[in-house]
Amino acid sequence: MKQLVVCLALLLSSISAQAEQLSIDDAWVKPTIPGTENGAGYVVITNTSETSITLIGVTTEAARAAEVHQHIMSEDGMMRMRRVPELVIGPKETVTFQPGGYHVMFFGVKFPFKVGDEVAFQLQFADADALEVNAEVRPL
Repeated sequence: MKQLVVCLALLLSSISAQAEQLSIDDAWVKPTIPGTENGAGYVVITNTSETSITLIGVTTEAARAAEVHQHIMSEDGMMRMRRVPELVIGPKETVTFQPGGYHVMFFGVKFPFKVGDEVAFQLQFADADALEVNAEVRPL
């Protein structure tokens, strides 16, 4: 039993240490378009550790649902958006969420995102603690 407790403690400290190896910068959300109920958010995630960390989702109280999405160019030359179920952030890698690339997609926003407001969301990781993000609503 003592060995199990020690193993669990080591595992939990490892997961906590990984969360400390992530930095979140430049979090912002664009204002929602009047009459729509969807929004988009952006953030810069840096993995300063020596191991890969996998982003597996987003949660928020500000909308019915939130997901990681990416814009990609399709074979017919059209820009399309697709859900990203997991995003591996390699050792020492920085991933920038920006218009036209990766972004947090908010579905069914509970209030309009207005310039100057803040929107809170949590980044969920498979191998690290969730990180709370407070993003300012900025004009495009």
